[in-house]
Amino acid sequence: MTTSPMMTQALSLSTLMLLVACVAPPPGPEIKTAERFTWRDAPVIDVLGLEPETDYWLNLERASAYTPTATERSSTLYRSDANGRIDTSVTLAKDEPTADPYFPIRSMSYADEPSQVQPGRLKIDLLTSTREPVTSRTIGIGTDPASYTEFALGAEFPGAFVWRRVEADAAEPILFVLGGSEGGDGGARYGSPAFVEAGYTVVGLPYYSPAWFGNSAAIPDLPRAFADLPIDYLERAVMAARQLDGVNPDSVQLMGTSKGAEYVLLASSLISDDSAGGGFCSVVANVPSDVVWEGWGAGANAGETSGFSWRGEPLDFVPYTDIGRALAARGRDDDYTMSDAHALGRKDNPDRVEPARIFVERIDEPVLVVGGDMDTVWPSGEMSRAIKTTRDVHGLETEAYIYPKAGHGSGGNPLRRGGQDNLAAQLENYPATFDFLARHARRDDCRD
Repeated sequence: MTTSPMMTQALSLSTLMLLVACVAPPPGPEIKTAERFTWRDAPVIDVLGLEPETDYWLNLERASAYTPTATERSSTLYRSDANGRIDTSVTLAKDEPTADPYFPIRSMSYADEPSQVQPGRLKIDLLTSTREPVTSRTIGIGTDPASYTEFALGAEFPGAFVWRRVEADAAEPILFVLGGSEGGDGGARYGSPAFVEAGYTVVGLPYYSPAWFGNSAAIPDLPRAFADLPIDYLERAVMAARQLDGVNPDSVQLMGTSKGAEYVLLASSLISDDSAGGGFCSVVANVPSDVVWEGWGAGANAGETSGFSWRGEPLDFVPYTDIGRALAARGRDDDYTMSDAHALGRKDNPDRVEPARIFVERIDEPVLVVGGDMDTVWPSGEMSRAIKTTRDVHGLETEAYIYPKAGHGSGGNPLRRGGQDNLAAQLENYPATFDFLARHARRDDCRD
């Protein structure tokens, strides 16, 4: 049988159409990431299948890690490469000098409104340059909330919570976590999950709860003012935690940030090792103070009230200089900072400094401090150096991470909002903190 040229042409066209139909279309844009971002690895976002050399927005949203009823979000412009790819570990965000996979997270802004994204999750949206949706993906971020359980420490400690791994199968060391001047339990909750994941039974201990800006106090049964707060409170809380099931009562470590660091340093310098609430394995002080500062809040008299007390007696303190101006300066064109109010307080009251000093040479536990010279809350870099110097003179084990360019956020989890210099500091001292705690959790002489 012979075929005509027309039939041959028809068969060739049919064959071509069949081949085209069998070839899969090119894949559309795809967001490739880890299933969960954790502090241990850089949060790289890899997007494939894009138009080459084209601008795209990468939008991130999460329920705030600090305030779950609030939202954190960012929007970053990237340009795909010649292969139609955006890889945040190598692709520059617009107007940024270097590639930084942390940038979409650390550039997040805070919005006082609830997020549609569940806590512990991160929504990643890809949009065109004109903000048209392209693709989306939701992954985990931080420790999985389903991996640990929560219960109250006890009625004597309002708002204090205990977090423990669901799959804990042995007696765990205890880690107390204290937040700062923000009050309530937000600081402790923000800083705790990664340590639960690492195998600690974490006790978050709020110790005061102010009613900021006319709002109701988050924990009404705690003091409203940061005034004469009893260090004995932590001693009693440690006694209670040692009675919990599933813990190692001889392994207790303390970690505080900012005013919480002032608190844990005071506690470890005052509570004796032979007390039922004493004898710690180590102390971590993020952006700490080396002295006790003036108290504030309802009922506190300016320049006359200490921030802390011990056995019912107020501790000596250093007054601030013009703290009201520093607070008001945040909303005005005034560069007078909280750090200035602290530094000038020391300068204007030289006779008050030594009596108010935290006697860190009395802390026989190993201590880790983190500070930043660009701290605008208080001079944590300078005060961390003072702690390190004093303890070195007495031959006491002290690890210090002090950064000339970092600020009040120089310590803590790197998966958070903040600047590049704070991030660089966190990437060094946060893993070091885990190593420090792990080494000393195994000590068998903590209560000697």
